Amino acid sequence: MIWERLENPVFRQSSRQRMRGARTYGCLLAYLLILALVVVISYQQLVERGIWGTTTGLAQTLFDTLVFTQWFLVAVITPALTTSAITMEKEQRTFDLLAITPLSRMAIVWGKFASAMAFVVVMILCGLPLVAVLFLMGGIDVGVMAARYAGMLVTGALLAAFGVAMSAMCATSTLANLLTYGALVTGYPVAAAAGAAYLLSQMFGGGSFTMVWIGTGLTRWQMWTFLAVALLLVIWSLLQVAANYLLPDPRSGAWKTRLLIGLLYALVLGVTVLDMHGSLTKHAGPNMLTGVVALLLLPLPAAAVSTGVPYPGRRWYEWLHPRSLVIGAVQSAPLYLFVLILLAMAADRLMPVGTRTTPITWAYVMGYYWWLWSLGYLVSALLRNRWGAFFALVGGLVVLFQFLMVAAIRWEFLMSGISLVVPAEPWEAKGRDFTLWVYAYPVLGLMAAGLGARVNRAKQGSMVQ
Repeated sequence: MIWERLENPVFRQSSRQRMRGARTYGCLLAYLLILALVVVISYQQLVERGIWGTTTGLAQTLFDTLVFTQWFLVAVITPALTTSAITMEKEQRTFDLLAITPLSRMAIVWGKFASAMAFVVVMILCGLPLVAVLFLMGGIDVGVMAARYAGMLVTGALLAAFGVAMSAMCATSTLANLLTYGALVTGYPVAAAAGAAYLLSQMFGGGSFTMVWIGTGLTRWQMWTFLAVALLLVIWSLLQVAANYLLPDPRSGAWKTRLLIGLLYALVLGVTVLDMHGSLTKHAGPNMLTGVVALLLLPLPAAAVSTGVPYPGRRWYEWLHPRSLVIGAVQSAPLYLFVLILLAMAADRLMPVGTRTTPITWAYVMGYYWWLWSLGYLVSALLRNRWGAFFALVGGLVVLFQFLMVAAIRWEFLMSGISLVVPAEPWEAKGRDFTLWVYAYPVLGLMAAGLGARVNRAKQGSMVQ
């Protein structure tokens, strides 16, 4: 298996095809011209204004500008390298020939991903001569430079894996490009906000960044180990999603993706426990584990596993068997989410006594995810298309959230209104509102699940006739 990853014929073929085309060299030429123009224009502007009196300060400013531009170009170009990796094989009718080779589906995906990463490395290395000129001017720390280029490489890996996953899901390259860049247009502002929060935390002693992640009780090597393992699991999960969609039925391999998501979730739980025990300042109150992990990290995975084409031929109680977790169907999602919540409850027992979650909060969490799954099941039964149901569920919740926000401002029921869409923060919620939704979520979920089951039976009956 290891040798298959290293000596991958898909990687060799894709790399040769990529590097022999004139488009590749044109892309590299344009990339270097942009970097050179940015350095020249920035240098002229800084010298004319005379703000930086020393060569060292000028070099540092030019270095920051160059790295930011290079990082931006890598973030924009990398998805385009992989969004057509699988769809091109389908459009050229060569995928069937590739599928009958002895290579596994994961080996095919890995070859496409490694080929794109090789080009990303080439792009990064092409900009080093410009950095070398600035390095000779002095004032550039080698450790900072290595960290920024490592972050640039990680960004390229994440975007390349995401592009491969979207390429495997879509039927055409045009659709893959639209969905990939459409998702990134939404994700880039979130990343920019997180980066701004990190910079503010560095400027003001870490207080602002604790709104996103606590991290004050972790040592440096613990934090870096956590980030490295988490990034590896995210990239692996995206590649596994792509490999699943190369199978005749993606649901047969979805258990691997669920396992990776569970490992990532367990990793976050473990780091949260370590952080709370190592934190010198006990700024975290009760329910912190639920707020940070269960109520903030699970909604998007829950929406993903709760949508799709319902699996036919099984009754509802048959999906309660643990073997149902192997089938990546909509009906098995509640059991999977329940396992994740049980994992969080087990980790909660390892938390300091003052920060453990109350039982009523766990009832709130279970009810919320039961309600979220029931909505996904209803939408899936109506549309019978995985991504149509997913975007309908997420888009519908966003529209409902906007409506309830307007209604909350006008009629002053902010907490109750938002709890219908996204989970409220239990440690800040009013007791009456919080208790209301503990009972309301299961009831609303039963109504939506029953309606979804009736729609699913009606759809199956019409298909049989």
